Amino acid sequence: MRFFAVVLALLLPLALLAQTPVAVSGTEQFTLTSRTNGVEYRVDVWLPPGLDTMTVRPPVFVLTDGNLMFHLAHQTTGGLAISGEVQPLIIVGVSYPETDGRGYTPAYMASRTRDYTPTNLAAMPGGGGGRAFLAFLKDELVPLVESRWRADPARRGLGGHSLGGLFVTYALLHEPGFFARYWIGSPSLWWEKPLAFTWVTEAKQAATQPKGRAYLTVGAEESDVMVPPMRRMATELTRNFPGLRVGSHVFVDESHGSVIGAALSRALRFLYGEYGRPSIALSPAARAEYAGTWTAGPQTVRLRPTTTGVSLSLDSFGQTMTTELQAAARDTLFVAAGLTAQFVAVRDAKGKIVALRGTLFGATQEFTRAGK
Repeated sequence: MRFFAVVLALLLPLALLAQTPVAVSGTEQFTLTSRTNGVEYRVDVWLPPGLDTMTVRPPVFVLTDGNLMFHLAHQTTGGLAISGEVQPLIIVGVSYPETDGRGYTPAYMASRTRDYTPTNLAAMPGGGGGRAFLAFLKDELVPLVESRWRADPARRGLGGHSLGGLFVTYALLHEPGFFARYWIGSPSLWWEKPLAFTWVTEAKQAATQPKGRAYLTVGAEESDVMVPPMRRMATELTRNFPGLRVGSHVFVDESHGSVIGAALSRALRFLYGEYGRPSIALSPAARAEYAGTWTAGPQTVRLRPTTTGVSLSLDSFGQTMTTELQAAARDTLFVAAGLTAQFVAVRDAKGKIVALRGTLFGATQEFTRAGK
C-alpha cells in the first residue's frame, strides 16, 4: 500500500502539469502595444455564433476592465441574443497582461487609474492618461478589430464601470462622433468634482454633438457620493443633447460591486435591443386600425387599442400572454421588453391594413385578419 501511495504522489504532479487551459469557444486573444502611450494591452474578443454567414455585420462593443468583465459581458450578450433581446455583438475586452487570479492587484489598479482618468489627483497619483487611452481605442484598437472582422462602425459602443464609467463619460463628451452606444456604469463623477459636468457645457458648444444611446446605472447602496451625481449626469445629458437617447436606473439593494451584472444586462438591452428603441405616440384612429384577431397558420394574435398604444394577446404553452406594443412608426409596432416581437403593417392601394408582417419567437410570418 505504501508503494502505491508513493507512486501516486510522484505521478500526480506530472498529471497536473500535463493539463492545459480550457479554451473558451468563440473567443480570441492577442496583445497590442499602443503607439500612443507605449502600454501593452491584452485584448479579448468574443465573436457571435454564425458571424461568417451574417448578412448584416454586427457592431463592436468595447468594454474597459476586460480582465474582470470580459467573460461576464460575452456570456450575458450570448444569452440575450439567444432570446432575441439584443442584436449580435462583437465583445472586445481591453485588459492588461495580468495573470494573477486576485484581479485587483496593485499593478492592475495602477494601470486602470492611469487609463480611465482625465487628470492626476494627489490622493490617487498616477492618473491623467484618459486622453491617450481614448486615442489608442480610436486610432489603433477599434480600427484593427473592425477591419479584421468587418464590423459595423455605425453602432459601435463603449462601456465601463466605476473609473471605467468616468472614462466612458469622458469619451462621450470629448469624441461624440466615434462611438454611438455608451454604458456609463456607476461612474466615478466625484473625480475632481465637478470636472465631469464642465464637459457637458463644453460639448454643447462643440461642432459635433453627442448622439446615439447612453445608459447610466448605479446601485442604490453606493452612497451620496455616487447616486446623486449619476442622476444629475443623466438629467444633464437628456436636457442638452436631443440626439442622444438617455436611459438610467438606480438598482435597489445593490452595491458598487453587486450591481455590475444586472446593470450590464439592462444596459445591453437598452443599447442594442428594443428596450432602448425610440417610440412615437399613435393617434386613436391609428391605434384602432390594428384592432382585431390576426392569424398566420396555427398562430393567432389579438390586437386591441389602449389609451397609450396597442395591446397584444396570444396563446402560448396553454396560457394567454398579454403585453403592450409600442410604435416605432405608424406602420411598425414592437415590444420593448420581454417578448421579442415586431409587426409591420401591409396596406392596400387605399391605405387600409390588409396584413401584418410579424416577427414572433424569431420567425417572420404574414398575419391576416381572421374571417377575411
